[in-house]
Amino acid sequence: MKSAIAWSIVAIAMLGGTGVALAGDPKNDVKVEIETAEVHQGMEPGMFVCAEGHLHIKGTVQNLTGAPVGPVKVAGKVFDADGKLLGTATASTRQPVLNPNDKAPINLEFLTVTGPLIKQVKNQELAVVAVAPKP
Repeated sequence: MKSAIAWSIVAIAMLGGTGVALAGDPKNDVKVEIETAEVHQGMEPGMFVCAEGHLHIKGTVQNLTGAPVGPVKVAGKVFDADGKLLGTATASTRQPVLNPNDKAPINLEFLTVTGPLIKQVKNQELAVVAVAPKP
């Protein structure tokens, strides 16, 4: 698998069409990164397999805007060594409001990445795909 540096790459938000009125360049206002708190044997930081046998990637979303926002939706893709897509997943923060500088956990569950496919995962991409306005 790629080095730990690759797992700490920050994916930047795309806020177009969400109705959130924010100052500055919206692409720099929300970020998502892989958590490194839990290490599972044979897996990159932030990755684990649940009891049902699905691959998960745990991460954190941080609101870098100057205003509160609603839930943040993150999309993930995992690839094999040749760049072949093995699976996709989405997850949203559960907090109804994410204030400036607040962080919230996300847990992407790749329902189709099970069994031998898990060991084939060599790269991943995470991106914020939607930011809801503050309720």
